[in-house]
Amino acid sequence: MGTYYLMISTRGNNQPLVWDQAVQLKPGANSITLRSEQRKSAWTQVERLLWGEIRKSVKTSTIPYPKPSKTRLELGPNRYAMGLSANEGVRFQGWHGKILIVIDEAPGVKPEIYEAIEGIRAGGDVRVLALGNPTVSSGPFYDAFTTNRDSWKLFTISAFDTPNLAGLDVPSLLALPEDELDRNEHPYLTTRRWVKEKYYEWGPGHPLWESRVMGSFPKQSQDALFSLTWLEEAQRREPEHDAQVALTAGIDVAGPGDDETVLIIREGNNIIATHVFSQADARGELMAALLPYQSRLAFVNVDAAGIGWYMTKHLGENFRVQGINVGTSPADPGRFSNLKAELYWGLRMRFEEGQMAGLIDEKTIAQLAGMRYRHNARGQIVMESKDEARKRGVRSPDRAEALMLAFAPEYSCEEEVDTYEQDRVRISRF
Repeated sequence: MGTYYLMISTRGNNQPLVWDQAVQLKPGANSITLRSEQRKSAWTQVERLLWGEIRKSVKTSTIPYPKPSKTRLELGPNRYAMGLSANEGVRFQGWHGKILIVIDEAPGVKPEIYEAIEGIRAGGDVRVLALGNPTVSSGPFYDAFTTNRDSWKLFTISAFDTPNLAGLDVPSLLALPEDELDRNEHPYLTTRRWVKEKYYEWGPGHPLWESRVMGSFPKQSQDALFSLTWLEEAQRREPEHDAQVALTAGIDVAGPGDDETVLIIREGNNIIATHVFSQADARGELMAALLPYQSRLAFVNVDAAGIGWYMTKHLGENFRVQGINVGTSPADPGRFSNLKAELYWGLRMRFEEGQMAGLIDEKTIAQLAGMRYRHNARGQIVMESKDEARKRGVRSPDRAEALMLAFAPEYSCEEEVDTYEQDRVRISRF
């Protein structure tokens, strides 16, 4: 029996996380590394990221490995390791014998791939190592930790189990002085400072804290507006662009004490751009960000309440702008308490139905995952207010608001601002 070292790379917190794990391979055994192909760059990730680590590890190993090719390592007669990108189950037919299958980013691998792997496991000595962040509360990877847990040997690794945070818990981490936050024995692993930042950004109970810090599948709150599973799927889904589709922009203007003015541009159900501005007066920066899209922009939706009204007038000089006051009455007052609840519910339906793509901004995902709603005494859907959210330690959801506005429909004009602006600046009222 020989001992071979495989470098298995899986993305955690959007950074490469490398596990140096000794894997026992019997004589004649083969290893297959498998990566989800939800994006067109999946094969590039297999070749450059995952197998790049393997090639680098071989060079520094004390074991005299033969030189690997881009995605294959020949260990002897009928003994090899190879990388595949998982897009079709038929690619995994015909494998037999002594095989180790390593599934990278396991939550994103399609169910039909797992079914094909079960076909391989039907004969021979086949072992499966599945690695991934517990962000999606459905699918075969989730089932391995729940309904099918008897068939697997399970390991849950939280940030506090990693070398840089060994011996710490949340209270002791928060009490560390500034200089000790940057003392990380392995800086390529999860750092102390990152965990502390995410504690204040997300906090205990937030699904992203549970999944990306504590290593547990998130317990979705019954009053959560968006399922983290929907958001993660929209993050992985590849946008299908169509240059003939008009663009729509949504702008949430920072008020007093707020940190960000946010611009989000969409093409159909695809999010194609997110711009964030920290300036107290971001009119010039917003104008510069919008101008490259001017020829394709159908209209720009701006939160017209309060300070947003002045931004609406300013942008109306160059763009067709729709000022939206989300505190006004909805089109369906029997179901929604106000326009804000109605627009957010429409956005929720797009995510639930799997229409959304291009959601790659982590802060937008975090804000959407932390949103709550309830039903009032009349049975209407009511969004949690910003004051109520602050009591839970949640900051103003500027990016989520901009996304909601980007998907607001075009309304009929019932009030013209003035003769000069009547074709550009409009206030939506029902």
